Amino acid sequence: MRESSVASIEAGAAPLAAILGRFIAGTRAGHLPAEVEQAASLRMLDTLAAAASGVQQGTHRKLLALLPGDGPLSAWGTTVRRGLRDAAIINSAVSHSTYFEDGCRYTGGHPSSALIPAAFALACEREAGGAELVAAIAAGYEVFLRLGRAIYPSTVRRGFQSTAILAAPATAAAAAVLLRLPAEQATHAIAIACSHGAGLKEALKNAGSQPLQVGRSSEGGLLAALYAAQGAEGVPAVIEQGFFKAYAEGAQADVVTRELGRQWGIGQTYLKMHGGCRGNHAPVDTAVALAREYGVVPRDIASMDVWVDTVTLAAEVAEPANADQARFSIAFSIAARLLKGDAMPARYTDAALAEPEVRALMARIRVRADAALDEGYPDRRGAVIRVRTTRGRDLEYVLDRALGEPEQPFTQADIEHKFDLTAGTLYGASASRIKELSLSLPSLPSVKVLNDLLQANPS
Repeated sequence: MRESSVASIEAGAAPLAAILGRFIAGTRAGHLPAEVEQAASLRMLDTLAAAASGVQQGTHRKLLALLPGDGPLSAWGTTVRRGLRDAAIINSAVSHSTYFEDGCRYTGGHPSSALIPAAFALACEREAGGAELVAAIAAGYEVFLRLGRAIYPSTVRRGFQSTAILAAPATAAAAAVLLRLPAEQATHAIAIACSHGAGLKEALKNAGSQPLQVGRSSEGGLLAALYAAQGAEGVPAVIEQGFFKAYAEGAQADVVTRELGRQWGIGQTYLKMHGGCRGNHAPVDTAVALAREYGVVPRDIASMDVWVDTVTLAAEVAEPANADQARFSIAFSIAARLLKGDAMPARYTDAALAEPEVRALMARIRVRADAALDEGYPDRRGAVIRVRTTRGRDLEYVLDRALGEPEQPFTQADIEHKFDLTAGTLYGASASRIKELSLSLPSLPSVKVLNDLLQANPS
């Protein structure tokens, strides 16, 4: 919505933070639609799979050294524990570190890594039941997705990273549900949190350090809610007068409140089966579909032209120098998938990037922007691929969206398999029990039992 729309809300309605505060105060365990509870449980498991992927690649080590100490909360997939704030930072950053978590094409961000680790940590500290955690996750997703829709894609074009910007108010919402804050205090939690999310899009080009901005923003949202619970006050109009003006041009304020509490967005996020940036996934899926349709194998490809939208191309690293940059390389992601059979996060290594057959195929792939693809963005975030074969055939395949979007979702069995692949060895005999408890969160008496299982297999 344009500036005039924001002004009309200022003049004729309660501040957005107050509206969200009332919604948060009214979100309680046991009163959510069954499909929302199911979606939250599935995303809990998916987040644990993403975190396990990060631990397997060692992305946790520097953070554990940076944030020493002890506490009751598991640093997921490790043998150590930390206190509330450090557990939130570490588990959030690690969950985001291989870009394997869920996301939303209408926000350009990843709500699960932004808020689930902090919500889980607070739920454990408060000895909450699984249903309370589910309610907190659902509320956090609503704030993330609604504020995200209001500012995207303008916020990315202005240089910000959506996940980090939105992590603070989303985490504050989740924490406010767990703290059972009344509407006024929940309003202040959101208002305070709006000043504590920060992250730059350019930082994504170094996946070794960038996830910390998400972890710190999530911690900021947690502190905002705890601060509000002590009686601290924010400025209720901060979303309209500060957040929107800072992070977007012409923020669409109306999407924040439309059908709030009646339509839930958590089931509209996508889930991933490939590693790397989401912008890589439609090209990867398009390349796989083309190869399958025409019986093409890598040695048949003389050249491959890949067209994507301009937002996707902005994150592209055309000539990656290392594994971190390869996560943003469409050419590498396509080469890994076609040559190795998958593009899981474990494929994104310096050694894989240096393999001669990978480099040779990458050299035959060109990635460019097509302004025509911007017209449907973000409802469609697809790719067009044209291949010239070594025998002179010209082939084309078009895909509107990557797999895993709500229009073509992955199943629960798919996500369980994803968890098995990334976390099975890490958790050993506990893995099956972790899956069972995660998927039955609404009926779990206490989430502490799950916390105790999230320690790495000592063998």
